[in-house]
Amino acid sequence: MNTSRFFLAGILGVNLLGAPALPQATSNQAALAKQSSIVFAGTVSQFGATSFAGVPKSAQTIVVRVDIVLKKPSAVSLKKGDNVTVEVKDPSAFRDGTQATFYTDGWIFGSGVAVKELGHRIIVSEVASAGAAGASEPPVDQTQNQISDQELQDRLKSADFVVIGRVTDVHRWTVPKSGVPQRVSEHDPDWHEAVVEVQSVLKGAQVKGNKVVVRFPARNDVAWVHSPKFAKNQQGIFCLNRDQTSGMSTEKVGGRQVTVYTCLGHGDSLPMSDAPRVRTLLKN
Repeated sequence: MNTSRFFLAGILGVNLLGAPALPQATSNQAALAKQSSIVFAGTVSQFGATSFAGVPKSAQTIVVRVDIVLKKPSAVSLKKGDNVTVEVKDPSAFRDGTQATFYTDGWIFGSGVAVKELGHRIIVSEVASAGAAGASEPPVDQTQNQISDQELQDRLKSADFVVIGRVTDVHRWTVPKSGVPQRVSEHDPDWHEAVVEVQSVLKGAQVKGNKVVVRFPARNDVAWVHSPKFAKNQQGIFCLNRDQTSGMSTEKVGGRQVTVYTCLGHGDSLPMSDAPRVRTLLKN
């Protein structure tokens, strides 16, 4: 028996013996994501196969190429491009090339990762086609941005500002020579800055000049997978905190020094359709 495998599972809080069964269909994707220890979007590539030795092959095992990691324990090595073995509930629900978000628990860890499916959500073909046409990142269903009311309310409470705004410019942040010492890391964030024109303040004081600088990691590294990425003309609701991550909390804009903010966590950037929900939660 491979005792190291069980020891690692104990550290991660992963159930190698399986998890309680969940209904295949669920009306609450956010609750399913919360119960899962590993969530990722990927493309099905093989059936009745496994991605590494040591995983028992069966009609229930499929191999999935990871497109983006949405949730995982920090000790699990999993990134875009990896092949994962998934023991699924119903192999007939998939075909070669199917893109889906997989909600899973850990199963076997060795030279690769094998997981057991708790549930899945197929990514619609129209979205997948748009991604194949040249999008910078593979398509992911809306579950990536789903967050429970309690989680969102906690995030709103901890934010320095909550604003509705539009991104007017995005550029790479050039660190001043007298600024933060550069540290080489495989998880280098590649800091960029978004200039956000504030249209409405839902929480916090009025913004001077109606514009704020939001610093964000442009890399799609696993360390920053939940950090929102900004694009010019993007409009939405942003939960902002004074920058305590990049090392420099101010920036000169238009000849004056302004406070820089970050928007780094899951649920920090929301679509305009969530405005009524956010307003309600801020009142409670």
